Amino acid sequence: IHYSQFDKTKSLLNPALLANQEEDYQIQIQRRSQWSSVTIPFNTFSASFNAREVYKTYSVGATILNDIAGDSYFETDGLAFSLAKLFKKKENVFSIGLQAAIYQRSINYEGLIFLQNENLQKTKFSFFDFGLGISNYKKLDRNRALLVGLSSYHLNKPKQSLISNDKVVLSPKFVFHCTYYSSTSSKIDISPVLYISLQNRQNETIIGSGLTYKLNDQVNLKSGIFNRIGDAIFVTLGMAKANLEAIISYDINISTLSSASNFAGGFEFSIVYAWNIIKKTNKIQEKICPKYL
Repeated sequence: IHYSQFDKTKSLLNPALLANQEEDYQIQIQRRSQWSSVTIPFNTFSASFNAREVYKTYSVGATILNDIAGDSYFETDGLAFSLAKLFKKKENVFSIGLQAAIYQRSINYEGLIFLQNENLQKTKFSFFDFGLGISNYKKLDRNRALLVGLSSYHLNKPKQSLISNDKVVLSPKFVFHCTYYSSTSSKIDISPVLYISLQNRQNETIIGSGLTYKLNDQVNLKSGIFNRIGDAIFVTLGMAKANLEAIISYDINISTLSSASNFAGGFEFSIVYAWNIIKKTNKIQEKICPKYL
C-alpha cells in the first residue's frame, strides 16, 4: 500500500508529523487507483483527522484505511491512532510520534484458479500494528527551511498467514524523508524532496520537486514532477485557496510492465481542509482612579 502523494496521509509517512501541521485541525482524504489497464485495479482510500497540540505540546490523529487489490479482491481495512509530542528549541522544531493500529485482511477465492486442490478455508484475519517516528523542522533563514524525518512500522512483526503459518510475518518497514523549502521569489516557492522506504528485500526511492505559484493573496497554484526510480514518473497539479487544498496526480509507468500497461500507471487525488480555532481573550476592565490634588 503506497501513495504517490506520500506526504498527504501523515500516519503512513511519519506519525511525528502531526505536531508540524500549521493549523489546529485538519481533515484529509486520499484515493488512488492503479493498474486498471492491466488487471482489476488496485484501489486505496484513506481519511484522516489530525489535531495539533490538543493538550500542551501533544497532538493526536486518527486514520481509516481501505485497500482492495487484484483478482482476489485482497482487502485491507484498518484504523490507526497516532500521538505526537513537540519540542521547540530556537529555530528547530523537533517531534516524536507513536502509532498503534488494528487491521483486518480478507480474500475472495472465487476468482482464483489453482493447479491443484487447495484446502483454503480461512478468508480473513486481524492483527495489531505498532510504529514510531521522529522529525525535525529547521528554519535556515527567512526564505529557507528543511524538514527531515525517520519512521518505522510493523515493529511487532504481525502474522500474515491465511493458513496459520507462524513464520509468515509482516517485515518491519523503515522510511526516510527529507524536504527542502525555498522561496525563490515573492511568488514562487520550490520544495525538492527525497523519499526512501525499505522493507525486507523491497525498496522504494522517490526524488523530485514541488512548485507553488502565488496567484494572488488567496489562491496558490501547485504542481510538481517526481520519479519513483525504476517504476514510474508522476506529475501533480492542484490548487490551494484559504483552508482548502485539492491535488491530483498521475503515474506514467516506466517499469518492465510498461509494454503491458501501455505506460499507464495510477490516478490519485487528495483533498485537505484545515482550520484554526479562534481563542477568546478576556478583556481587562480598566478602572480609572480619580486624581487628587
